[in-house]
Amino acid sequence: MSLKGIKLITFDATNTLLKFRVPPWQYYTVVARDHGFTGSEEMVRGRLLDSYKIMWDKYPNFGRSKISWEEWWTRVVKKTFEGHLPSSANVDNIAAKLIDEFKTSKCWSVAPAGDRLLCVLQSRGKTVGVISNFDPRLKDILQSVKIKDYFDFILTSYQIGYSKPDERIFKHALEQCEKLVKPSEALHIGDDVNKDYQGAKAAGWHALLVADKIESEIPPALGHVFKNLEELCLAIEQDKLKL
Repeated sequence: MSLKGIKLITFDATNTLLKFRVPPWQYYTVVARDHGFTGSEEMVRGRLLDSYKIMWDKYPNFGRSKISWEEWWTRVVKKTFEGHLPSSANVDNIAAKLIDEFKTSKCWSVAPAGDRLLCVLQSRGKTVGVISNFDPRLKDILQSVKIKDYFDFILTSYQIGYSKPDERIFKHALEQCEKLVKPSEALHIGDDVNKDYQGAKAAGWHALLVADKIESEIPPALGHVFKNLEELCLAIEQDKLKL
């Protein structure tokens, strides 16, 4: 099946449509050094990843049901640098700066060929949306990197209350379309086997992965994995896509 029978196409955001300009821990390190931090970038990397996981396990979906998303990220920053800043440092200020700058093109860029792919889909009359496990900053980010206007809707897990791979977030996406779209007429494109590929498949959608490496006990179907958006765009342009 080519895109001919597909009415709706949705994208994951981080590491699919959007790329970090530098790794987050590198940016955290630079900002913290202005406040007296002297540790290594590698240390920040480990602590940031651990802090994120701890907070997600304790307060899923950026704390939506218990604390504000701003407070959620502030706690991630505090845990990351706990015990490694001078007493004079104001961690709330560090967190506020990071939260603010991570909604801009200072930290984000469009993945190579992203604009081209969105243009192709738009020219073919497809409804195009975003489904992402993200906080409310996503619309600001997409605006900042100048691709927001390509989308008919943008859904975040924080807004909806469900995170991928929960099939309810995919169902909600179908309800955003002006005309009736069946699950079998929808395609989701992402980088995560569980959240994007298997999540969409479980909801009755078609799915494709854009990723360099796939680590999964159940590998995606042959022809469903692309190294990057450029490769995917070429397959669509040449009508070689197999769903």
